Amino acid sequence: MRLGGLIKRNFGTVSGRKKLEAYSGSLLLLFLLEHLCGNILLLNSNQAPYLWYTEVMGNSLIVRVLEIALLGTFALHITVGLYMRLNYLKLKKRVVNMKPPKSISSRFVGVTGAVILLFLIVHLWNFFIPNRVYTNQDYNLYEAAHLAFSSVYYTGFYVFCMTMLAYHLHHGIRSAFATVKPLKPQLMPRFISVVSMLGLLTPLALAYICVHLYARSN
Repeated sequence: MRLGGLIKRNFGTVSGRKKLEAYSGSLLLLFLLEHLCGNILLLNSNQAPYLWYTEVMGNSLIVRVLEIALLGTFALHITVGLYMRLNYLKLKKRVVNMKPPKSISSRFVGVTGAVILLFLIVHLWNFFIPNRVYTNQDYNLYEAAHLAFSSVYYTGFYVFCMTMLAYHLHHGIRSAFATVKPLKPQLMPRFISVVSMLGLLTPLALAYICVHLYARSN
């Protein structure tokens, strides 16, 4: 079955939409881990390793194809998430005594999702577009990152967004495994705990990197 048909078929049901969110969110978490591995090189005072990494990523045809797939995954995850959120708000209006979710991350998943979307727009505008779209040969991504994180405003914005991302992942990971259930029931609690910890530590590690760069520049 074609991918478009598979998405269309799953989009028509609640369980299907949850699966689309789970699978697309899992792929985005893998990207986040890769992004963290690359950003760790920013902590090196020698910019050569990071520039080598960005040059390899930028000049690889496979990576460029994966970037298009990644943008499509983001679009799918955001579209399905918005659709599900709107349906939830409509249901909430009809059911007066509807109980809110127990966890804070579940209650504010719409808010954290909106913050992450804003962050993506700002972050892509500041780094991805100048580096990958304009392809300016004089553009130094290492220096651009250090310059951006020398600002207390951008650093504060980044840390806030990473905190919202951690909350978003806390809800998303548990919801995804409740939907997909990839392992035997007796293995699920430990597996969920490990992946949830990974989802928490990854954005916090990204936040630490930008705080470290800010402290080093001031």
